[in-house]
Amino acid sequence: MTPDARDWLAGLRRFSEQHRAPRPERRVPVPSETVVVASTAEALAAQAGILDRWLEDHGAGIRALFAERPGAAIVLTTTPPGFVAAERFRAGLAAADAERFAAVTEIEYRGWCMRSPDEHHRLHDNVWSWIKAPLPAARAGEFAAWPIPDGHAYWLHRRGRGGARTWRSADLWQWDGRTATLLASDVSERALRPGR
Repeated sequence: MTPDARDWLAGLRRFSEQHRAPRPERRVPVPSETVVVASTAEALAAQAGILDRWLEDHGAGIRALFAERPGAAIVLTTTPPGFVAAERFRAGLAAADAERFAAVTEIEYRGWCMRSPDEHHRLHDNVWSWIKAPLPAARAGEFAAWPIPDGHAYWLHRRGRGGARTWRSADLWQWDGRTATLLASDVSERALRPGR
Protein backbone atom coordinates (compact mmCIF):
# COMPACT_ATOMS: atom_id res chain seq x y z
CA MET A 1 0.00 0.00 0.00
CA THR A 2 1.31 3.42 -0.86
CA PRO A 3 2.04 5.88 1.96
CA ASP A 4 -0.77 8.16 0.73
CA ALA A 5 -3.25 5.27 0.74
CA ARG A 6 -2.07 4.23 4.22
CA ASP A 7 -2.65 7.77 5.52
CA TRP A 8 -6.08 7.94 3.83
CA LEU A 9 -7.11 4.61 5.39
CA ALA A 10 -5.81 5.60 8.83
CA GLY A 11 -7.87 8.77 8.59
CA LEU A 12 -10.97 6.78 7.60
CA ARG A 13 -10.51 4.47 10.59
CA ARG A 14 -10.14 7.41 13.00
CA PHE A 15 -13.14 9.17 11.47
CA SER A 16 -15.21 6.00 11.75
CA GLU A 17 -14.29 5.50 15.42
CA GLN A 18 -15.14 9.12 16.23
CA HIS A 19 -18.40 8.93 14.30
CA ARG A 20 -19.58 5.81 16.12
CA ALA A 21 -18.49 6.73 19.64
CA PRO A 22 -21.26 9.18 20.62
CA ARG A 23 -24.10 7.37 18.90
CA PRO A 24 -26.28 4.79 20.60
CA GLU A 25 -26.90 1.51 18.80
CA ARG A 26 -29.60 2.01 16.17
CA ARG A 27 -32.76 0.04 16.77
CA VAL A 28 -34.29 -1.60 13.72
CA PRO A 29 -37.91 -0.45 13.61
CA VAL A 30 -40.62 -3.07 13.36
CA PRO A 31 -42.40 -2.52 10.01
CA SER A 32 -45.85 -2.02 11.51
CA GLU A 33 -47.95 -2.86 14.50
CA THR A 34 -49.60 -5.76 12.64
CA VAL A 35 -46.35 -7.68 12.24
CA VAL A 36 -45.59 -10.36 14.78
CA VAL A 37 -43.32 -8.35 17.03
CA ALA A 38 -39.71 -9.41 16.74
CA SER A 39 -36.89 -8.23 18.89
CA THR A 40 -34.32 -5.91 17.45
CA ALA A 41 -31.87 -8.77 17.94
CA GLU A 42 -33.90 -11.01 15.60
CA ALA A 43 -33.96 -8.39 12.83
CA LEU A 44 -30.26 -7.66 13.23
CA ALA A 45 -29.44 -11.38 13.23
CA ALA A 46 -31.44 -11.88 10.02
CA GLN A 47 -29.62 -8.98 8.38
CA ALA A 48 -26.27 -10.29 9.59
CA GLY A 49 -27.07 -13.66 8.02
CA ILE A 50 -27.82 -12.06 4.64
CA LEU A 51 -24.61 -10.02 4.73
CA ASP A 52 -22.54 -12.96 5.95
CA ARG A 53 -23.75 -15.24 3.13
CA TRP A 54 -23.05 -12.53 0.55
CA LEU A 55 -19.53 -12.03 1.84
CA GLU A 56 -18.90 -15.78 1.81
CA ASP A 57 -20.17 -16.03 -1.77
CA HIS A 58 -18.29 -12.95 -3.03
CA GLY A 59 -15.20 -13.01 -0.85
CA ALA A 60 -13.01 -14.36 -3.64
CA GLY A 61 -13.82 -11.35 -5.79
CA ILE A 62 -12.96 -8.98 -2.95
CA ARG A 63 -9.73 -10.86 -2.22
CA ALA A 64 -8.83 -10.44 -5.91
CA LEU A 65 -8.91 -6.67 -5.42
CA PHE A 66 -5.84 -6.85 -3.22
CA ALA A 67 -3.81 -8.17 -6.16
CA GLU A 68 -5.59 -5.96 -8.69
CA ARG A 69 -4.98 -2.80 -6.62
CA PRO A 70 -1.68 -3.46 -4.76
CA GLY A 71 -1.17 0.15 -3.68
CA ALA A 72 -4.73 0.84 -2.56
CA ALA A 73 -6.81 0.39 0.56
CA ILE A 74 -9.87 -1.85 0.21
CA VAL A 75 -12.97 -0.51 1.97
CA LEU A 76 -16.16 -2.48 2.55
CA THR A 77 -19.15 -0.32 3.40
CA THR A 78 -21.83 -2.19 5.27
CA THR A 79 -24.41 -1.80 7.99
CA PRO A 80 -23.56 -2.68 11.60
CA PRO A 81 -24.93 -6.25 11.26
CA GLY A 82 -22.24 -6.81 8.60
CA PHE A 83 -19.32 -5.94 10.87
CA VAL A 84 -19.01 -9.42 12.37
CA ALA A 85 -18.87 -11.00 8.89
CA ALA A 86 -16.39 -8.34 7.77
CA GLU A 87 -14.14 -9.06 10.75
CA ARG A 88 -14.29 -12.78 10.01
CA PHE A 89 -13.37 -12.00 6.37
CA ARG A 90 -10.49 -9.78 7.51
CA ALA A 91 -9.18 -12.52 9.82
CA GLY A 92 -8.89 -14.85 6.81
CA LEU A 93 -6.70 -12.43 4.85
CA ALA A 94 -2.92 -12.43 4.68
CA ALA A 95 -1.52 -10.00 7.26
CA ALA A 96 -0.48 -7.40 4.67
CA ASP A 97 -3.93 -7.48 3.07
CA ALA A 98 -5.70 -7.33 6.45
CA GLU A 99 -3.83 -4.06 7.14
CA ARG A 100 -5.26 -2.64 3.90
CA PHE A 101 -8.87 -3.62 4.68
CA ALA A 102 -11.50 -1.67 6.60
CA ALA A 103 -15.24 -2.09 7.10
CA VAL A 104 -17.26 1.04 7.85
CA THR A 105 -20.82 2.25 7.42
CA GLU A 106 -21.88 4.04 4.26
CA ILE A 107 -22.40 7.26 6.25
CA GLU A 108 -18.90 7.04 7.72
CA TYR A 109 -17.39 6.37 4.29
CA ARG A 110 -19.24 9.24 2.61
CA GLY A 111 -18.40 11.58 5.47
CA TRP A 112 -14.70 10.74 5.23
CA CYS A 113 -14.71 11.08 1.43
CA MET A 114 -16.16 14.57 1.82
CA ARG A 115 -13.26 15.48 4.12
CA SER A 116 -10.58 13.59 2.21
CA PRO A 117 -11.75 13.20 -1.39
CA ASP A 118 -10.39 10.42 -3.57
CA GLU A 119 -12.79 10.87 -6.47
CA HIS A 120 -10.77 8.80 -8.92
CA HIS A 121 -10.21 5.98 -6.40
CA ARG A 122 -6.45 6.38 -6.65
CA LEU A 123 -5.99 5.56 -2.94
CA HIS A 124 -8.78 3.09 -2.33
CA ASP A 125 -11.36 0.77 -3.82
CA ASN A 126 -14.86 0.54 -2.37
CA VAL A 127 -17.11 -2.49 -2.28
CA TRP A 128 -20.46 -2.26 -0.57
CA SER A 129 -22.92 -4.72 0.87
CA TRP A 130 -25.51 -3.20 3.14
CA ILE A 131 -29.19 -3.45 3.93
CA LYS A 132 -31.75 -0.65 3.84
CA ALA A 133 -34.46 -1.80 6.19
CA PRO A 134 -37.31 -1.29 6.34
CA LEU A 135 -38.03 0.66 3.18
CA PRO A 136 -40.40 3.59 3.57
CA ALA A 137 -44.01 2.69 2.70
CA ALA A 138 -43.92 5.33 -0.06
CA ARG A 139 -41.50 3.13 -1.99
CA ALA A 140 -43.75 0.06 -2.03
CA GLY A 141 -45.06 0.92 -5.50
CA GLU A 142 -41.61 0.29 -6.97
CA PHE A 143 -41.92 -3.33 -5.97
CA ALA A 144 -45.54 -4.02 -6.93
CA ALA A 145 -44.36 -7.03 -8.95
CA TRP A 146 -43.48 -8.68 -5.61
CA PRO A 147 -46.47 -8.01 -3.34
CA ILE A 148 -46.16 -8.71 0.35
CA PRO A 149 -48.87 -9.09 3.00
CA ASP A 150 -49.93 -6.16 5.13
CA GLY A 151 -47.67 -5.80 8.12
CA HIS A 152 -44.61 -7.16 6.33
CA ALA A 153 -41.76 -4.95 5.16
CA TYR A 154 -39.40 -4.74 2.21
CA TRP A 155 -35.66 -4.83 2.79
CA LEU A 156 -33.11 -4.00 0.09
CA HIS A 157 -29.69 -5.60 0.13
CA ARG A 158 -27.59 -3.19 -1.90
CA ARG A 159 -24.22 -4.28 -3.19
CA GLY A 160 -21.69 -2.98 -5.66
CA ARG A 161 -18.29 -1.49 -6.30
CA GLY A 162 -17.08 2.05 -6.92
CA GLY A 163 -14.15 3.26 -8.96
CA ALA A 164 -13.08 2.29 -12.46
CA ARG A 165 -15.17 -0.87 -12.50
CA THR A 166 -18.35 0.46 -10.96
CA TRP A 167 -21.35 -1.83 -10.70
CA ARG A 168 -24.41 -1.93 -8.48
CA SER A 169 -27.28 -4.23 -7.81
CA ALA A 170 -29.87 -4.97 -5.17
CA ASP A 171 -31.80 -7.94 -3.86
CA LEU A 172 -35.32 -7.47 -2.56
CA TRP A 173 -36.24 -9.24 0.68
CA GLN A 174 -39.44 -9.55 2.68
CA TRP A 175 -39.33 -9.30 6.47
CA ASP A 176 -42.32 -10.70 8.34
CA GLY A 177 -41.07 -9.83 11.81
CA ARG A 178 -39.31 -13.17 12.26
CA THR A 179 -37.90 -14.35 8.93
CA ALA A 180 -36.29 -12.67 5.93
CA THR A 181 -37.27 -14.21 2.57
CA LEU A 182 -35.61 -13.39 -0.75
CA LEU A 183 -38.21 -12.09 -3.22
CA ALA A 184 -36.03 -11.10 -6.19
CA SER A 185 -32.39 -10.66 -7.19
CA ASP A 186 -30.93 -7.81 -9.20
CA VAL A 187 -33.93 -5.53 -8.88
CA SER A 188 -33.90 -2.06 -10.38
CA GLU A 189 -34.48 0.84 -8.03
CA ARG A 190 -36.07 4.04 -9.29
CA ALA A 191 -34.83 5.69 -6.10
CA LEU A 192 -31.22 5.29 -7.25
CA ARG A 193 -31.74 7.71 -10.14
CA PRO A 194 -29.84 10.99 -9.73
CA GLY A 195 -31.75 13.66 -7.92
CA ARG A 196 -33.80 11.37 -5.68
